[in-house]
Amino acid sequence: MRNRGRSALASLLLTCAVAAPAAAGLSPYVRVDYGGYQLKMSEGNALIKENEAALKAAGLPAAFQTIPPGYGPSASAGLWVFSGLRLGATYSYLRSVRSNRVHVPGYVFYADDLEFRMTEIGAEAAVRITRLGGLTFGGSVARGEAEMIEGFTVEDGFSQYYQDANAQSTKATYGAFIGFDQTNPAGLAGFVRAGFQYRDMGPMPSQLTISDGTNTTQSTGTSIPLDYSGVYFKVGIGFDLMH
Repeated sequence: MRNRGRSALASLLLTCAVAAPAAAGLSPYVRVDYGGYQLKMSEGNALIKENEAALKAAGLPAAFQTIPPGYGPSASAGLWVFSGLRLGATYSYLRSVRSNRVHVPGYVFYADDLEFRMTEIGAEAAVRITRLGGLTFGGSVARGEAEMIEGFTVEDGFSQYYQDANAQSTKATYGAFIGFDQTNPAGLAGFVRAGFQYRDMGPMPSQLTISDGTNTTQSTGTSIPLDYSGVYFKVGIGFDLMH
């Protein structure tokens, strides 16, 4: 999948580059932005709530929060094929962090530190309707590399348990968006965009390190199903060369 994705992306950019001199009106574009991305994570959030309920049942002051949205930059570059149609390459990165802890001094310490990352490299197509205020809609396809990092700790007066997990997987991801994209006479662009990105990674292979404070073992396993899908919102700027 990795090689096919890169070959397809390279072919798209090469086709655009070769066609540029031959077609009037072609012009390069660049867009960069920063946004927030919802992470569905149904199974992960359910597990967090189950652990919270178990600790509360044991009389501990647990008040856990679910997995938050991820935030990060993205960028795209390519060609306006016609005045209202563009094709290009895309890159995006997001990171989400959650830490849930319970500490009763002299009795118990519980910590579950979670980090989720997603990197996507792919291609986009978008249509802009200038007469409607720059109304823009389009879609994307990408190769998504997902990672989940977890540090889990339980300590009490009788025992200790530590687990570090790192899960990774690569899959195709898909998206659709709508927004407003406007360019001034100098070629400077500004835009807002809302969309949905499908990133259901499922169970991911993981590497585990487990310790009881004295002995440490390493093994492999599989994470619970992890779904990075969700809506997103971005604000960005860009430039349309030879506008």
